Amino acid sequence: MNIMKLLYPPKNRCILCGVKTPKALCNICSASIEFIHERKCLKCGKGLADNYSKNICPDCMERSYSFHSAYSCFYYRGTGRELIHAFKYEGRLDIAKILARHMADVMHAESLNADMIVPVPIFQAKLHKRGFNQAAVIGEHLSKLVGITMQDCLIRNRDTKEQYGLDKLERRLNVNDAFSLNMLYNVKNMKILLVDDIYTTGSTVDECSKILLTSGAKQIYVLTAAAGINT
Repeated sequence: MNIMKLLYPPKNRCILCGVKTPKALCNICSASIEFIHERKCLKCGKGLADNYSKNICPDCMERSYSFHSAYSCFYYRGTGRELIHAFKYEGRLDIAKILARHMADVMHAESLNADMIVPVPIFQAKLHKRGFNQAAVIGEHLSKLVGITMQDCLIRNRDTKEQYGLDKLERRLNVNDAFSLNMLYNVKNMKILLVDDIYTTGSTVDECSKILLTSGAKQIYVLTAAAGINT
């Protein structure tokens, strides 16, 4: 990894392919992001197949969630996956602005509003190692775009395993009792927009939602940049 490119990314170059462009993403990379435009699950927001007759996806039919509903911008594959990886693992913090803009568009399209934006937290040791919490960086940009205050009020109590590679039950057990509320914050009667980079099975955001609701929050909506594919 070239540290100078991270600190001083090339101007007028596409973030992903490096081609000259006046925008952060060239037209080809932008067009190849698979946005979720089709009919969506009313609970998790993932796309539904044309031949699927119900409005709730099979995954959400199997279990209940504490949050009201979830929304995502694009699928976590192809260019969308590259974008998330470059941001999260290569430290390309400028990508957060792109993700936040897409998330603001979803908020507008879905008429989403909230009293507070809350990012999903990462464990302190991981924060020191990575240098940033991707959800909080996105949340800060989104806060400026939509005019809703962000409060980094959740605490991750232990270093959970990466959810990638775990099955549904393992994911739920992995994050069980992993979060708490910083008692310096008051979420009572608040409508909260819980923000993260990726929605997969919903186990992490559901656990965060439980903590916020137990602490007095009125309603929880989830918004992520990317979503996995329905199984």
